[in-house]
Amino acid sequence: MRLLSLLLGLCIAVLLTVNSSAEAACSGSGTTWNCTAGTTATDVSSTLSSASDGATLTFAAGSYSWTSGINFSMSKGVTLVCASAGGCTVTGSGLIGMNGSCSGTSTKLYRVSGFVFSGRGTSLWFYGPSACKLSNVRIDHNTFTSPPSGSTLMYFGENSSVDNFIYGVADHNTVNSSGSINFSQCLNGDNNNPPVGTLGSDKNFFYEDNTFNISAMTNNGVGLTDTWGGCSQVFRYNKVYNNRIIVHGSAHAWGPINTEVYKNYVEINNASDGYVQYGNRLVHHQGSGTYMIFDNAFRATAGQTGGPVVVQHSGSQYSRGNDTICNGTASIDGNRSPSNIYYGYPCYRGPGRDMDRTLSPMYAWQNRWNNTGGIVTLDCQNYASFTCTAHVVENRDYYNAVSASAQTSPASPFNGTIGVGFGTLANRPATCTTGSETGGGVGYFATDQGARGTLYRCSAANTWVTHYTPYTYPHPLVAGGTGGGAISPPPAPANLTVQ
Repeated sequence: MRLLSLLLGLCIAVLLTVNSSAEAACSGSGTTWNCTAGTTATDVSSTLSSASDGATLTFAAGSYSWTSGINFSMSKGVTLVCASAGGCTVTGSGLIGMNGSCSGTSTKLYRVSGFVFSGRGTSLWFYGPSACKLSNVRIDHNTFTSPPSGSTLMYFGENSSVDNFIYGVADHNTVNSSGSINFSQCLNGDNNNPPVGTLGSDKNFFYEDNTFNISAMTNNGVGLTDTWGGCSQVFRYNKVYNNRIIVHGSAHAWGPINTEVYKNYVEINNASDGYVQYGNRLVHHQGSGTYMIFDNAFRATAGQTGGPVVVQHSGSQYSRGNDTICNGTASIDGNRSPSNIYYGYPCYRGPGRDMDRTLSPMYAWQNRWNNTGGIVTLDCQNYASFTCTAHVVENRDYYNAVSASAQTSPASPFNGTIGVGFGTLANRPATCTTGSETGGGVGYFATDQGARGTLYRCSAANTWVTHYTPYTYPHPLVAGGTGGGAISPPPAPANLTVQ
């Protein structure tokens, strides 16, 4: 009897093990699948091979150890979503996305939503060996907790390939980290043909309505986002604690052609760096392409004596992979005379210039210190002695708001001669000053035109033209376009609008 009982016990244990393994898998058909807690990355990959284009895999609340990669297909769009946002905890080092498998163009939706990525470094990566172009990537309502300090949580593209252009949105995510991390890097090789017309368009990757809770800035060289090689980004409606928004310029594989940063709250309350803790370079653009930065609120609890918004141009340019300097000796630059005044200006892909070196100025307005309301301007900081006297000049290559206050009349505080004004369209000055070449001119942001306002530029003497309109908010992928709406969208960040 004792032997029989022992055998029965062993059989039951084996059956329980088999059933437990069998239950940890995905079931369904076509576009609808359900995955139980504990489903492995291998099980998910197997399901994706059987699922139809546009499938949604819904994961039950529980723990998941994904030690191998989950690679999406160019031929099938897919959504991975936790049944209850924040209820699915993922550990392990397996990457999700297209880890070298992206090739060609796809308008299909690729969405990862509602997971908690715990203790992981990189969790998502989309790239291919060349010509990887994705239009609809959405990363939303995820929590990244306790990542290794200095790690990058998401990659789009990589820096030895060209034509990796991934568009979409990362929204309503939360990062909880004890030290500095890089939320996302958009990388590309030495790309000579980035998309045109990206300003105010969907040809960007968007970061919106995210919260970045960094306990302490442990490395001021690690920013939340970074862009190389013609990538363009829009960073908007985010809350940032103890981190910076960094954009590399033309010295890094050509640099971004378009950058927009608006309606964010950035606070530094625990920084080891004696420079950053006072609010210096909280948004740091090392210089390339056009740049719109407006309606951001900054706070530095150690004292607000720094310049939070900076453009800096090293003068280093890539010419067919060979590092050359914009100083009047490289044929790829404009090289105006005299060379001891212009030092190669206009620099190819320099700050405030498009791919053809046509003037495309940078504009800054409505940026302020959150607790005082004091104005924050876009500042040029010298890398070389001639950077801010030859390459990046105010009221030519960039324009600043003349006041922290909105327009009270068509003549005050902005009168149309220099800088930027903002307020109602009725208070826009009737006269205005254009730039010295095509593409330049003072700006006026009419807060009551369009859904989110419209920036007008003085294209000729006393002639205003529409220059920039912020892209649809929320992003169409968030607001119910491809991929549906949010699981449980939190309110937009507070205290970000100048009254």
